Amino acid sequence: MLTRILSISIAMIFALITQHALTSSDETYKYPAGDGTDLTMHVFVPEVSTQSGKAVIFYFGGGWRVGSPEQFFPFCLALKARGIACFAPDYRVSSRQGTDAIDALHDAQSAYQWVVSQGDRFGVDESQVYVGGGSAGGHLAAAVAMIPNKSIKQAPAGMLLFNPGVDIGRSARIQGLFRNQAEQYSPIEFVRPSLPGAWIVHGKADEVVPYSTVVDFCQRMDSAGNACELLGFNGAGHGFFNARRPAYNEVLSALLAHLDTGITAIAP
Repeated sequence: MLTRILSISIAMIFALITQHALTSSDETYKYPAGDGTDLTMHVFVPEVSTQSGKAVIFYFGGGWRVGSPEQFFPFCLALKARGIACFAPDYRVSSRQGTDAIDALHDAQSAYQWVVSQGDRFGVDESQVYVGGGSAGGHLAAAVAMIPNKSIKQAPAGMLLFNPGVDIGRSARIQGLFRNQAEQYSPIEFVRPSLPGAWIVHGKADEVVPYSTVVDFCQRMDSAGNACELLGFNGAGHGFFNARRPAYNEVLSALLAHLDTGITAIAP
């Protein structure tokens, strides 16, 4: 496991791009929710001449109850400028649709499958689709990559996780969100060899998702022969990575550096 804090030098190039994020994506499409209804996919597509073939899907946070795809629009704008396509799906949450966290996961899985199936139209290599997200969205990204699903034929290229819920625990609240089946939906329970690599940023002062949970997760990933890079931020709390927060440029710099390396896994 590697824990380090990177400089903001790379992100400074993109600061002006993301400082005043656009209120909408380049394009929007409809993708099928887990229940067959339509949900919105926000898409950011690089110019053809700059396309790298890589793509990132960002799932927003909000405890599976609230939240908006716009949370990751600033990151998407920076990735687009780097030649990386970016997708920000809406998914069902309890405050709007009366759904639970399992419904949200079904939507997240469907969103991933849609991006993989539609990749050609956006200049995306289906083997280079990363899944990412923050907090509950980080849980969804990790669950898409780690929980076995026969419908997903192409594994994600890697996980990009921002104070993620990789160990959701067994509290009464969590059990209620997961139909009393939380252990079946906690990514840490599915660590095994040959998984996509994980890149994680997490605040060491996070009181919502304790830092210790991602340390444990990375240790298990390492023991199983998987790549896991953990960047711990001293004194940072939950949501420290978001745009207009002091650490945003530093987090963006680290993200771009990671995507530039193309290192997503360690062979078992």
